[in-house]
Amino acid sequence: MTTPSPLTAAEWRAFLSDYNTKLINSDEVREAVEERRQVISKERLEAGWAGAEPASEETLVAAEERLGVRLPPSYRNFLSASDGWEYIGDVDLLRAAEIGWFADHDEGVLEKWSDVDFFADYLAVLRRCLLIGSDNGGSGCYWLLHADSVGAAGEWTAYEWWPGDGEVPEPYDHFADMVRKSLHFS
Repeated sequence: MTTPSPLTAAEWRAFLSDYNTKLINSDEVREAVEERRQVISKERLEAGWAGAEPASEETLVAAEERLGVRLPPSYRNFLSASDGWEYIGDVDLLRAAEIGWFADHDEGVLEKWSDVDFFADYLAVLRRCLLIGSDNGGSGCYWLLHADSVGAAGEWTAYEWWPGDGEVPEPYDHFADMVRKSLHFS
């Protein structure tokens, strides 16, 4: 049976606590440390927590005002449990103060894809996506939330996109669904 996606702040705290234990003690992280590849910062490894302190309501409201949107519930509640995360799936999730519109973050990657005929519809979607995570200098993975694709209970369609692979962004029903399906340890 598949574990349901966490949605509330309390569910996120429980989910992240379980995931953190598996991650910190994983062979993957242990090997990365031995090879001096920091997939999780030394500070967070020493603390034993790959996440950050929870975002305050004031921090969340400030981000929403800056962006001009209300964040989708599962993502907002994630930030209420941990304001950012190092190495979830293959990405680092940004803090509430760091998230922004993808088009503002990296217009160059969108321009490179503007000449690809089959990609035209995706460009319109990507221009209205919030960048919430990336692989922090790796091979170019982005985690995005599409502001114009609001579904049940106010959730936004989430996308994982590896532009270097030449593929289209992979859609997920919402942020929590993307997290759960992208983890190395489910």
